[in-house]
Amino acid sequence: MNAKVNLMEYVHPKMDLLFVALNAPEVSNANAHWFSYNLSFWNLLYRAGLITQTISDPMEGDVKVFGGAEINYENWIFGVTDLNRELVATKSNQVITDSNQVERILSILENNSVNRVCLMHFMVAEEFEKYGTIVRNWQNGVNEFGIVGKYKSTVIYEVPFHSGNSIPNKEIYYSKLIN
Repeated sequence: MNAKVNLMEYVHPKMDLLFVALNAPEVSNANAHWFSYNLSFWNLLYRAGLITQTISDPMEGDVKVFGGAEINYENWIFGVTDLNRELVATKSNQVITDSNQVERILSILENNSVNRVCLMHFMVAEEFEKYGTIVRNWQNGVNEFGIVGKYKSTVIYEVPFHSGNSIPNKEIYYSKLIN
């Protein structure tokens, strides 16, 4: 849990979509590749139409998708970062978030051209909501995921985290990022 973060941010001057995850998990951090524990994230992007080819090696997904655009939907430029860039931990209950981290993400939006931001963990969305940047869509105690706000010209979406089985058909929510 006290390891140095080895995940390189993919932040480009112009991005069609910036994914904001919570923090570096232990396996992906040890691999120094985003979402490299298994293929669940990459398979979800494919099923949602965000990428046009499957990823067969989780150690190559971030390089192909965040480092290039050839297999991305309409050759979009995707970026990725974590809200908490200081902590390596697999269990989200070990992660602390705060307003300074939200301000760092907003600074990325200020200094780069970003069309869409995808908040991909409930704790990330909670911190953005506490900051006053978004309003989450709760209907009868269920989060309705999708567009939750706008920061200047950047549209902000919330989606369920890719791993775990508590929410079925997650590709429905991820496909909203391109519709």
